[in-house]
Amino acid sequence: MKVCIIGAGAGGRSASGRIRQLDKQAQIDIFSTQAEIGYAPCEPPFVLKGVVGWDDIFYPGRFFEERNVAVHLNTEVTDIIRKEKRIIAGGESYPYDKVILSPGAVPSIPPIPGLDGNNEFTLSTNIADGKALEKVIPKYTSAAVIGAGAIGVEIILALVTRGYQRIYLLDMLENILPAGLDKDMANKVEEVMREKGVELILSARVGSIRSESGRKRVILPDRELEVDLVFLTAGAKPNVELARNAGLQIGETGGILVNKYLQTSDPDIYAAGDCIENWDSIIGSKTRRLMVTTASRTGDVAARNLVLGNSFPYEGTLMSFVIEIFGYQIGAVGFTEKVAREKGLDVVSTTISAPATRPHFGGKLFHYKLIADRKAGTLVGAQVISEEMMRGVINEMAVAIAEKVTVQRLTRLETPYSPAVGGDPVGGGIGELARKLG
Repeated sequence: MKVCIIGAGAGGRSASGRIRQLDKQAQIDIFSTQAEIGYAPCEPPFVLKGVVGWDDIFYPGRFFEERNVAVHLNTEVTDIIRKEKRIIAGGESYPYDKVILSPGAVPSIPPIPGLDGNNEFTLSTNIADGKALEKVIPKYTSAAVIGAGAIGVEIILALVTRGYQRIYLLDMLENILPAGLDKDMANKVEEVMREKGVELILSARVGSIRSESGRKRVILPDRELEVDLVFLTAGAKPNVELARNAGLQIGETGGILVNKYLQTSDPDIYAAGDCIENWDSIIGSKTRRLMVTTASRTGDVAARNLVLGNSFPYEGTLMSFVIEIFGYQIGAVGFTEKVAREKGLDVVSTTISAPATRPHFGGKLFHYKLIADRKAGTLVGAQVISEEMMRGVINEMAVAIAEKVTVQRLTRLETPYSPAVGGDPVGGGIGELARKLG
């Protein structure tokens, strides 16, 4: 079997490894437009902070060598000729039996008048973006970051570490990390960021941006910001140009339309990662999910179905994420309360701040919010902020949401306790939520 994988990011890498495990004889070719194997966009900020080097975050080339995968770098796939079952890449023709599309996403550039490319930067999986930033950041001391999602926040952390004197974080929405946090939870993190010297301008309306005497001016309705650099981190959009030109169906959210086996409208072409139209595993609504963990998981699912036949359904995304901000760990899974209501769910929620361990044993406050569907009596979302480790809690909440465990059932689970270790940090909230549900 000849398999062509388009894109060497997390989805493509995961797919190539699984195909080789399942089919020792398959001929696997993987194509990337980049000069070097990529990385997740959340990793370069750690290089920019000086915590690690580029070599620490690159995906090792030996991964492909050990699996006998032919890697084609600096090679753009320009056409998929479906009737003849071949692709055109770098001017050469490659026949295929199956294809996996995983070209990722491209940064979304907001339609702000005056953008001219001067001292304006985006961040993607392309090494060129990261290295350009590494060279320019040390030269300046002020910046405006437009877009308060995870990548924008990570850039802010890098700038603070680099000693920038004036840092602005802008977003058109009312709070930072809006995909994972409601405003009442985000406020706790925003306070910490302000204490570190970051000026947050939320519900912002950027009228225009212009270059003037080597500086950038960000024009707002009531003021102007003068900075050295502008970072555009207003999200990304699925890279679907190749798929569209090949006549594959595109979904309502702008991603490549796939079925539950991640098969496109062409039965011999699968798709995975940021380029697909995803869906949530709570109510099945269509969504975009541009995360390295989801890309890796969907790459694995697509590969299994490609080799074994459509027998391994993808169940959708729980929208889980974690991030660390100035010593605070932030995690979320499922819907925010705002999004749940927008999707028509009748939800109840509870927000609690309590130490995970007794204070005289060193316990620090554990802030969390739990959201439940009143009709089904099940959790649909959880948000956590703490100076203590919280990833395990998010994982537990993810299982409860995925398996649709009722809140009443969660109150009856036996959990351990020790004064020095603590008990279930969200047990009190689960009980309160159960009382609200009645």
